[in-house]
Amino acid sequence: MTHKIVEDASFGIIPLRQVEGVWEVLLILHRGGHHWAFPKGHKNPGESAKQSAERELKEETGLDIERFLLDTPLMEKYQFRRRHEVVFKTVSYFPAIVKGQVRLQAEEIQDAKWTPLKKAENQLTYKEAKSMCLELVKILNESLT
Repeated sequence: MTHKIVEDASFGIIPLRQVEGVWEVLLILHRGGHHWAFPKGHKNPGESAKQSAERELKEETGLDIERFLLDTPLMEKYQFRRRHEVVFKTVSYFPAIVKGQVRLQAEEIQDAKWTPLKKAENQLTYKEAKSMCLELVKILNESLT
């Protein structure tokens, strides 16, 4: 049996806030895959990458963007099998300072928690997300010094 190859793209936000000088990131537990990650989803027709990411953040967490931290997204690439397909997935994440109260989209999100950014890699499920967190710690340290 041959597998069909499919390319898939999603867009998300790495939601950040500062509490008493400590950067925290909001991690969400996705219902579907039971994995800890960041809010993300697919583009709607006519949306830019940033607009898609911002809409998904609002839908999944109820949060709004206060300020984007980077002009270019951090990229995550991986592949997985789904039925008779091999899916090559690319996710573009825009780190951003967010505001508002967390209100989870019950159909898609099981749980969420604010975690110190420096400890987030211990909570995240996948190595790609862990390495993005480490990269973000470095970027934030450099931009503040």
